[in-house]
Amino acid sequence: MVIDTGSMDGGGVGGYDKDMGKTANPRRVAILLYGNMQLLDAAGPADVFGQANRRAGGGAYDVMFVGPRRTVPTIAGLTLAAMPLPGARRPVHTLIVPGGRRRGLRAVLDDKRLMRWMERSVDTAQRVVSICTGAFILAAMGALNGRRATTHWGWLDVLATRFPDIRVEREALFVEDGRIWTSAGVASGVDLALALVARDLGHDVALQVARDLVLHLVRPGGQSQFAEPLALQSRGPDLGRLIAWLTPRLDHAVSVAHMASAMGMSERSFHRRCMTAFGLAPGRLLAALRLDHARALLCDRTVSVQAVAARCGFNDPAAFSTAFARRFGASPTSFRRAFAGGNPAIPIG
Repeated sequence: MVIDTGSMDGGGVGGYDKDMGKTANPRRVAILLYGNMQLLDAAGPADVFGQANRRAGGGAYDVMFVGPRRTVPTIAGLTLAAMPLPGARRPVHTLIVPGGRRRGLRAVLDDKRLMRWMERSVDTAQRVVSICTGAFILAAMGALNGRRATTHWGWLDVLATRFPDIRVEREALFVEDGRIWTSAGVASGVDLALALVARDLGHDVALQVARDLVLHLVRPGGQSQFAEPLALQSRGPDLGRLIAWLTPRLDHAVSVAHMASAMGMSERSFHRRCMTAFGLAPGRLLAALRLDHARALLCDRTVSVQAVAARCGFNDPAAFSTAFARRFGASPTSFRRAFAGGNPAIPIG
């Protein structure tokens, strides 16, 4: 089965600028397709831009799926149809390089015609974006030398070792350094694309797009790649449902007795199982989830530190500040100053 991607501009005409309104020049986004690439690295950002077109009321983006060959097999087993590489007369505003398997990345770098096009596009595009291991293609071209960058957590050491001139950001979901943007693995490409929409069309449009895509949070680039609830679930699969039960109750007065009852255990058995599964007593597990949630909320400057404390189950803001500083090495206010920036995390719904 071959999916004909072609060009998708959301059905609108004309571009959009939050200050100037509609224009006749949508931002041309070229997403590179190549064999053995990660499907979501391309599809995720494309969906964000397509939804932004609809929300902006016109063609803010002209998204093209381009490649050196007409059909492109992806890791997921789905084959995509690519448009020919655009010529110099069709300049690209934003170039997106998805990640893929090692042999797919190597084939891109060995394709001389494709690399000539890549070099010209990287030089002339207003923005150059890599998703996941797509950073290795930009790195091999020298486009990341002297810059801050990130990639999938499983490949951070490899990127740092092979390309010592790159300042590898190990915690970030995505990194902006000048006109070069790089993101961590797979789903973080959606976060990066939302940040681009917020930059182009404003945070209100980005928030609307996030709601349309049923995202829980618009995450800032400084957010860690490692989500505490997911990490805890992977450490304790036997009690994984406990994390799902606790997450919507972080602002409640939850006792060990409540948790044990929800899991259908005695308090003694529950405490023992919790220590075995997570290496944490039930109270410490709850505190870890609350503080991780607080870290995300602090990236939204519209929510006061006191309100963040309350939403995370802390009745005493001073106790919250002490616990947060002990966990993350910075006070809530200092953390916000360092990570909130101009791209806040926005809770959805």
